[in-house]
Amino acid sequence: MTEKELAVCNECGSLFFKGSSQMMGLCPECAHILYGYPNCPHHFQNGRCTNCYWDGSKSEYIKKQNQQEETIMPTAEWLNKYQSIKDKLACKTDLDAYFTEKVIGNMGVDVLDIGTVHFPTGTIFACDPLVELEDASPFLQTIPAGTYPVKICVVPSEKYGDRYACVKVEVSPEKPVRYELGMTGKEDLDEELEEDECFGFGVDAGMGCVADIQTQAAFQTYWAKRLEEDPDIDPYNDLFCDLLEENSKAHPKYQLSYGDWLNWTVPDTDCNLPIFHSGWGDGAYPVYFGYDAKDEVCAVYVHFINIEDDYQEQA
Repeated sequence: MTEKELAVCNECGSLFFKGSSQMMGLCPECAHILYGYPNCPHHFQNGRCTNCYWDGSKSEYIKKQNQQEETIMPTAEWLNKYQSIKDKLACKTDLDAYFTEKVIGNMGVDVLDIGTVHFPTGTIFACDPLVELEDASPFLQTIPAGTYPVKICVVPSEKYGDRYACVKVEVSPEKPVRYELGMTGKEDLDEELEEDECFGFGVDAGMGCVADIQTQAAFQTYWAKRLEEDPDIDPYNDLFCDLLEENSKAHPKYQLSYGDWLNWTVPDTDCNLPIFHSGWGDGAYPVYFGYDAKDEVCAVYVHFINIEDDYQEQA
């Protein structure tokens, strides 16, 4: 195989030099956009890059991605409005205590480790993975790219069942001194929020997840190929249902038989997706970025249950 041997990109359809890409079936441009591999330093002449032979083609999927990226930044009006109410949106609960204390309010708590999550870009999102995994918008706040432990604060209870109160992505061992609400820039800031309400991601299938936008792109590519084979499939019944049940058998602690958490890797990638049951079930749930004394992100929290308040109300 020589550098000048040509191949056809499975994504955009352009010819490219095989030796110019780190993925056999993708040109360097598509491999970079979809999976984060190094791109070619393109130099175009007569309609083609002289380095990789890519002709500038883009698939409909990548065109859609580019359009989304162009509209991701909020307007100046939105940003000004956000700055004026930002402090009111901060979390007043010490979420890190959920992972360091044995008792919160009148409820005992425990911590479940579910592995790690890889954030190759540090631009992340949270959503119901059975409903919005392909379309969820990323947060404006970012974290350093890396691989981090994922933990779940569980409230064990015979009366209410074992409930997942909060998920923590531990970016560093530092303790947060403030919590900033994760925002996508699409929230309606003119909406009147009640005292106990906040902006968050919607849950319609009882599950949540937190992942990197590169994982989202990898899943979109994977699922598009699955849909080509069978257009009638859906993510729960034809993918996550069996995987959740298998994981429950392998790790039964704080899980029902149908499965309450899963740490799944998109096939043929290093992009993984931690999935977990969403506390009381369907609803809207906030994500908070914890900042340490140096004003650096030390953790990300998906907050499902205000243990002290919610269980007092349930009693």
